[in-house]
Amino acid sequence: MFVLPGDRIRCIEEFEAGEGVYEENGELYASVAGKVVFEGKRVKIEPANKIPELRNGDVIIGRVIDVRGSIALIRFERKVGQERALAKSFVGVLHVSNVTDEFLKNMEDAVGFGDVVKAKIVEDLKLSIKGEDLGVVKAKCKCGNDLVLDGDKLKCPKCGNVESRKISADYGRCCNGGKGSRNG
Repeated sequence: MFVLPGDRIRCIEEFEAGEGVYEENGELYASVAGKVVFEGKRVKIEPANKIPELRNGDVIIGRVIDVRGSIALIRFERKVGQERALAKSFVGVLHVSNVTDEFLKNMEDAVGFGDVVKAKIVEDLKLSIKGEDLGVVKAKCKCGNDLVLDGDKLKCPKCGNVESRKISADYGRCCNGGKGSRNG
């Protein structure tokens, strides 16, 4: 049986509430949409859309919310490969040593405030953008227009501003409905 949040399932005398089920006035109700599963005297709901869980090695899409010295803070938006949003808001730390194997003097040469990045979780909330498919996937100019790829730099088509970033191979194709191209 498929239920929606608030649907009555059974009474408390017959079963006890499991995951996705709550009790109110002696009745059991669904707290999530999904399939009802009976396990002995326990009833639970297997959610129709599972909320993504994050593990080391997962790739996320996030937005740079701060850049200071040798670190950038990135607010996770979603897990790559999952359509559903994360259950909680997470902020990860990107250290300059996890950007490239080459020497990088300034974190602001790799990412900028407001950039959308594709990053890998390496340990807890520590992130890495090493690798061709990781890095900035969307960036805006200081004038507010989207930056486009021009060789290995990003250029504003309106004001001509040129900026450096650690650019993902997915730049312009990720996170905007598949539009855009790598060749500005």
